[in-house]
Amino acid sequence: MIQEDTQHQTSAPTSAPQRQAKPLAFGMITAYARAIAPLLLLWIVILLGMALIYWQPATSQLDIGSSYARAHLVGFFADEAQGSTTYAYSGAQSALTVPGAGSGALVATTRINGWRPDGVEPAQVTLSAGGGSLQFSPLTTPTLYHIFLPPGVGDARIDLSVNPYQPAGADLRSLGIPLEQLAVRPLSRQPARTTLGWLMLLAALLWTYGRRIGLAPWLAGGLTLVPVAAILLGIWRVRLLLTVGLVPWVIAALLLHLLLGPGRWLLARTLQRHRLEVAPLVWRWLWGIFGVALLIKLGGMLYPHIRVFDEAAHLLRVRWVLDGRFGELYFPNYTSFMGATVGIEGGYFPYSPLWYLVSAPFAALGLPIGATMNGLSAVLDVSKGLLIFVIALATTRRERLALLATALYHLLPMPYYLLSWGNYPTQLGLWATLVATTYLVLNYERLLQRRVFGWWVALLALCILTYTVIGIFAWTMFGLVALLEALRGRRRQPGIIRGVLVGIIIAEIFAFGIYHVQFAGVMLQSTLPSLLKSTQDKADGPATTTVDARESPLSNLNANTVFMRNHATDGLLLVGLIGMVGLYTDPAARRWWVIWTAWLSIFVLYTLVSAFVADMVLKHIFFIMPLLCIAAALVADTLWQRVKLGRWAVAAGALALLALVAERWHFYLLIKRH
Repeated sequence: MIQEDTQHQTSAPTSAPQRQAKPLAFGMITAYARAIAPLLLLWIVILLGMALIYWQPATSQLDIGSSYARAHLVGFFADEAQGSTTYAYSGAQSALTVPGAGSGALVATTRINGWRPDGVEPAQVTLSAGGGSLQFSPLTTPTLYHIFLPPGVGDARIDLSVNPYQPAGADLRSLGIPLEQLAVRPLSRQPARTTLGWLMLLAALLWTYGRRIGLAPWLAGGLTLVPVAAILLGIWRVRLLLTVGLVPWVIAALLLHLLLGPGRWLLARTLQRHRLEVAPLVWRWLWGIFGVALLIKLGGMLYPHIRVFDEAAHLLRVRWVLDGRFGELYFPNYTSFMGATVGIEGGYFPYSPLWYLVSAPFAALGLPIGATMNGLSAVLDVSKGLLIFVIALATTRRERLALLATALYHLLPMPYYLLSWGNYPTQLGLWATLVATTYLVLNYERLLQRRVFGWWVALLALCILTYTVIGIFAWTMFGLVALLEALRGRRRQPGIIRGVLVGIIIAEIFAFGIYHVQFAGVMLQSTLPSLLKSTQDKADGPATTTVDARESPLSNLNANTVFMRNHATDGLLLVGLIGMVGLYTDPAARRWWVIWTAWLSIFVLYTLVSAFVADMVLKHIFFIMPLLCIAAALVADTLWQRVKLGRWAVAAGALALLALVAERWHFYLLIKRH
């Protein structure tokens, strides 16, 4: 049978199956080619665009004394006098990098000053690039040196080795030589292969993300073309500003893919467990918003030119953990001293070291501490949009409203301000309290079930152990929920009251045992008297009307008002106020009036605390922003559904906010603190 079958298959008259195999394989290849055709077309656009950009050779200029040069310098000392000079000193081993210069031969021109104080050994400089090296003694006056760089992969790198010297006096630096400027001129029209490769990889990651969230191939390609075209335009007009950020954007896109799988699984399971339905179109929009927000926020926080205000202080504390100095963070110390931080004379307050414990393992793996903290902060902030979506959906049962709420959060200027500030523990605290709030909304009537209650207590403890002030806000809010339910007369459903109060007590017993106990004595002896004195001084002081958070209660209110208007915008505040009324009248949302009242009360209560006791450093304003987004989304969804031109009004408002956020994020990335 086998032989006959073999002969039968190989005989000429009956070879149809073999003839059909080729069309089948060809059809599969054709179908696959059609599926990835948009990506192939994107790559062709990139190839043509890069060829056109590099067809006219352009010189890359770098002012080494400028703060913008820091992203291109390795082993150099900080710019002299905060950027007021035109030079920066190298160390013993340093390097200059110019990404995207070109793949052909290059000529680098730099100005070097070989002057040194009397009695110091003359400078001996070794320049290395492209496998070759040159050793010379620079002249003692600023002189231009031209260096030939052989063809490479596209990024110019010049390594310097200098015999260092130590200046006189208290300056303990080991200085090399001062460099003033660097210009790299390509001698050919070859595009930078590194830049080309990174851009093609970025396009592939963005396109495949669109396909993973359910977009059609050509739609994903069209949407990917927008950032690709913007990057190509940037490489043409401001090359160094774009090429230095390509790798961070690729990293952001890779993390986006890594987060998508577990994020979708967890959110889908949560929605299914609590019987919350989401249409496929809304689901795609939700993860599309998540992807865009993560690319913008995470890519921005990893962008080499951003200067995050508090990064250096928090980076130092992570190093303390790595160096075995955790006790300086754990026990009452200057890190937990209130003083000028909140505008009072003294006192200690628990400043949880949890953020540093979370960040330290990443540093131990060799990841840059600053970039790691910036990246974690961005991921936490973007994930808050998903939590807002769940809260809005669970309380209103309106999918479009929930989608608008999460979009509005990413269109607020406030999150971008917090990211650029770099107060990472505050970010962690806000995230933890929003997780706890989401959990409370989803499990409102069954908090006393054993498993639910266990997770509830854990989340309450997380709130107070991430950032104490934010944790107090959350506990106050949850306590008000229990109080309002008691006043409401919820005798048939006492679980919410007992669940909140007993949960807070157990969580504080745990937090007190592992952390708060050491602050009990010092708070009674120092903190409480300082707070009472501050309150008395503010009550007796003059009622100044300046915009200052600490001069007087009235000036504090003025400062808070200005901040709210700057970082939430007048228009969104007005829409949000109207939406607050809507939350109490909407048939579905008004069932949750206890949550809305407790949440809004935190803003009112701690605004008074900020004015009359101690400056909250704007924390209570951050806390209220998710509620503002939900309230504003209620108005937007109502306009969209009931008003003839409502959707156009919503779209116009979103575009206006997008333009404002783009301008503000550009300011934080490239202007502020430079």
